[in-house]
Amino acid sequence: MTEIAKIYLSKPVVFLEMVILSVFSNIFALIPPIFVILVFNRYISSGVNATLITLGMGAIISVIFEFFFRRARHHFAEQLVEQKFTDQDKQIYDSITKAQYLPIHSTDPSQLRSYFGMSDTLKTVYSASNLSLFLDVPFAFLFIASIYFISPILSLITLFFIIVTFFLIMIFNISLRKSVGDEQQVRNIRSQLIDTAIFFPGTVRAFDTADTQNLAWEKYTHVLQKIRKYVSTRQNRIQTIVRSCSSVLTILIISVGATMVTRGALDIGALIGVNILAARALLPIIGLSQQVESWARTKEANNTISKIKKIPLVNPDGTGINKDTIELELRDINFTYPFAHLPIFDRLNITVGPGEILCVYGGNGTGKTTLAKMLCGLLLPSSGDIFVDGINLQQISSKWWFNKIIYLPQEPDFINDTLRNNFSTYNPDLGANDIHQLLGRVDLLTLTDENPEGLDQKIKNNGRRLSLGVRRRLALARALCHDGVLAILDEPTEGMDPKGASIVYNVMNELAERKCTMVVFSHDRNIVRGANHFLNLGEKKGLS
Repeated sequence: MTEIAKIYLSKPVVFLEMVILSVFSNIFALIPPIFVILVFNRYISSGVNATLITLGMGAIISVIFEFFFRRARHHFAEQLVEQKFTDQDKQIYDSITKAQYLPIHSTDPSQLRSYFGMSDTLKTVYSASNLSLFLDVPFAFLFIASIYFISPILSLITLFFIIVTFFLIMIFNISLRKSVGDEQQVRNIRSQLIDTAIFFPGTVRAFDTADTQNLAWEKYTHVLQKIRKYVSTRQNRIQTIVRSCSSVLTILIISVGATMVTRGALDIGALIGVNILAARALLPIIGLSQQVESWARTKEANNTISKIKKIPLVNPDGTGINKDTIELELRDINFTYPFAHLPIFDRLNITVGPGEILCVYGGNGTGKTTLAKMLCGLLLPSSGDIFVDGINLQQISSKWWFNKIIYLPQEPDFINDTLRNNFSTYNPDLGANDIHQLLGRVDLLTLTDENPEGLDQKIKNNGRRLSLGVRRRLALARALCHDGVLAILDEPTEGMDPKGASIVYNVMNELAERKCTMVVFSHDRNIVRGANHFLNLGEKKGLS
């Protein structure tokens, strides 16, 4: 309810217009019952056709006005929610794309996708139709008040049933919340199984995990079906109860009203009119009962979306360094992953001068890729500082820094877009000729020459369909979009044939000639021979 109030008050003028339209539409909704009463009390007794025609025309006009007032109210309701949920989707996507690397890297992808699913849930619950429906609920008392002027006893019966029905809806809403939360957890597990089947078909087949995956899928499908059946049963039960209450209300009003008619305390036209008014009073409550499952999901959805707002974002502010060469220094660097007990680095000290090459090596799990990501600014040290020409890296603009480094990750990925856009999004100043020159430097012009779409060919599955060697060379070409002052190359020749490795050596020689500082993570003997300094992370002894 608090969220609904926030939506209404986000645009007070629009909300006021909706309230005014609700008043008029519900007032006009009173006309048909009044029409029934007048027909039975006046026309039937008099038989004057002109009276019937006048009453009928008036009732039809009221229905037309009610229709247009409700349509106008729906239009204003759309104004309340349209921008809100557009902004909400944008905020969720911005939070994921601009959040610090570690929180996103540590979160399960199915959990990240669930943020968008929860956003869709809120769109359903707080739709323009539902916002209009909520405004009709208070006007149920307008119909009860109208009944009161005809028969106080029948109005009390109607009020009692509406209150009972409303509390039944609230009770069932609360009882469904836990089941809805359990359902979301099972959905996340199923999403993980789907990802495995789609994105890792080689692993599933080569290592004979298909049967195990299928058993897990059947298990969680069965659990999900049980939860859905429970939720559906509860939802159907509340809807059935509400409709039964409506039927019982009709029976009571007709029964009690009939005794009043026989006593002369009420005429037959008034009794029929009261029955119609009672049904109209209960109508918004029936509408709410149909949303009980969605209501149960709102708390889970709001809690889930609120989590992403707590993820720290990359600081967009900072300074830049307008130099062609830089000195890199790591001073007392410590780093520990949140889920680990032992540090990856402990008091790591490194200094690499302008144009020098540092070769970092070590076994698997010694932190080579972690150190590369720290130098890029993706990961922040647990303690200690990284200095670029005496300026703390955390004080440097992250956008500027990424335009000043040549970063080749160990597992290169690309955006699912055209080949052209994978370069132009990184450097908008690049033209088609510039991109061709970059591809030529890594001997990948065949990618465009042999494809009729050229630079407009689509990269799919984030480039994972390309061989590792081609991916690595394409990533190197992308890294060269800017004339960086620091090259961070993580296993640059891994998975490459001699020709591909030779291309990497040539690029490194070009960078060395223009005094680019380089940090290379590699065991490649050719790279090791050309290095000025060495760091063995396996020994953790520091710079040699």
